[in-house]
Amino acid sequence: MELTPTLLSSPDSELLCVSDTMWQAGVEGTDCTNLPKNTSVSVIPSGEVLEGSSVILTCSSDANPPVTSYRWYSVRAGDTTSTGYGPVLRTKIWADNTHFYCEAKNMCGTHNSTITKVPVLYGPKTMSVSVTPSGPVFHGTMVNLACSSNGNPPVSSFTWYSVKGDQVVRLGVGKRLETSVSAEVHQFYCEGRNDHGRQNSTLIEVVIQYPPRSTSVSVNPSGPLLKGSSVTLTCISDANPPVTSYRWYSVDKSETHSVLGSEQMYTVANVSGNTQYFCEAKNQHGSNNSTMLQLNIQYPPRNTSVSVSSSDSVLEGSSVTLTCSSDANPPVTSYRWYSVRGGTEDYVASGQKLIQATINVIDGREYYCKAKNHHGEDQSASTNASIEFAPQMSSSSRCLRSGSQVSCTCDSHANPAPLVQWRLSGRRVNHSTATAIREEPLGRIGLRSTLTIRQSQEDMPTALCLSSNSKGSASLQLCVTSTSYQMLSLLIGAVAGAAGMLLLCVITCVIVRRLHAKTTWDLKPEDKTELMLTDWTLCQEKDSLYASKTTLTGHPGANGANGKGTRGVNPDLHVPQPTDSPGGLHYKPPPIGPPNSDHVPLQHSSLDTTTTGIEE
Repeated sequence: MELTPTLLSSPDSELLCVSDTMWQAGVEGTDCTNLPKNTSVSVIPSGEVLEGSSVILTCSSDANPPVTSYRWYSVRAGDTTSTGYGPVLRTKIWADNTHFYCEAKNMCGTHNSTITKVPVLYGPKTMSVSVTPSGPVFHGTMVNLACSSNGNPPVSSFTWYSVKGDQVVRLGVGKRLETSVSAEVHQFYCEGRNDHGRQNSTLIEVVIQYPPRSTSVSVNPSGPLLKGSSVTLTCISDANPPVTSYRWYSVDKSETHSVLGSEQMYTVANVSGNTQYFCEAKNQHGSNNSTMLQLNIQYPPRNTSVSVSSSDSVLEGSSVTLTCSSDANPPVTSYRWYSVRGGTEDYVASGQKLIQATINVIDGREYYCKAKNHHGEDQSASTNASIEFAPQMSSSSRCLRSGSQVSCTCDSHANPAPLVQWRLSGRRVNHSTATAIREEPLGRIGLRSTLTIRQSQEDMPTALCLSSNSKGSASLQLCVTSTSYQMLSLLIGAVAGAAGMLLLCVITCVIVRRLHAKTTWDLKPEDKTELMLTDWTLCQEKDSLYASKTTLTGHPGANGANGKGTRGVNPDLHVPQPTDSPGGLHYKPPPIGPPNSDHVPLQHSSLDTTTTGIEE
């Protein structure tokens, strides 16, 4: 008979060759009397083995007729699996595969051995963590953690860890751990160790409920926004359970809060740089506000202005620094300076500061700046610097008699505003029934004081007008002129044949007028006067006036004591004349002097303190 071999194998076991004819040979011609009995398994080595080690299992049995075949089985968690054939089985032992038995078979039947457990040593396995309470807990609650493990020998030590992002923190040791949980710290695991190894449990996450936190606002589109455009704001918050309601607020410059909407998203239709925004997120455990959002609004320059040096006023003729200031986003990229005089504008320079711009009350030149960025341009108002200068007396001052009343007017210009006093024969005059004093402004920097004297005597005391401020003082002595006396003098002059002299005086006056008419005062129209002698109503002006030699022919003391015309001259009193310089920035005011060699200063002995009685 032909034999058909069969290969039997099992994981981690040796191969066994079995022939079908073996079964037939044992049956033919033999009577079946006994089943196999006393079937058992022996293990080599007989003691504990390390996990992964190889062992030899041997199956033995009493049988008559003899056992014709052996079969091996392993038992895992109640499941039985065939693992091999033959009386001997060589296999590796694992922690979850330690229970075996064998089956012996002869022609009469089969018999199984009892289950043999191979003792195996192994490190911790199946590590796990349980939490009490097991459901969601509120932020800050204390929980109990328990670690379980399977190992042989049993796990001898447990270590606890918390996980926060990439950060791992050791919490303590022991099979159990009590700890507080929070929205930030709520993930844990344990580590088990014995003599044969260690193992970590899987990460357990405690479900934490907490109010909204880390609330913020996202902007779409992001980046700079042009004033007047629209933008969508989104409120973002971390909360468990999720946020149930949102609310939007705006805050203006006065810190007034206004409610805008109650959705997660809010659209601002017309953005401006004056408003800030924030949102509020809320759930059943509380609420949280975002930080204040200031939108990056871009706009052209605005509120452009010019400041002068570091004070509100400067001295006449001084050089100062003008600074151009403007509110713009993005910041101003260019500044340009212009000067204005008499309706004419001239470009001066570029840059935020304009240095050494000469300020002169006579010149009348003002400055303004233009600020520009890539969104537009804005222009400041012209400079309105407060120019400080000492009092300047006007030749329009005079005294006139009309019947028993004398009226004297004194015109003065100064900044700061002047204080005007009157003195008669060296004595200060106050307002009264007999001497009435009235003042009225002359434009921005002028003051006119009028003294009215009611008396009948022919001899009028000498009138002295004093004008002063913090920058200096000036005085003007006035003589009384009668209207009838003037007419009589003219008539006598005509009869006496002084027509030639009168004509010469007229010509001289015209020349003087034209010379002084060239001076341009930085005053309002009502301020503009000419500094000159008029109809001989002006006796003397302290250190300030000149008259032609021709007019003064025969006038005592016209040339002073030495005949050189030096007495009574104040070299510090100037009538500035504009002189062009590069950029039109600087003006040098030349002193008032004789327009030519035909003019001399007026002499007036009344200014001597020994004769005027002027009180300081």
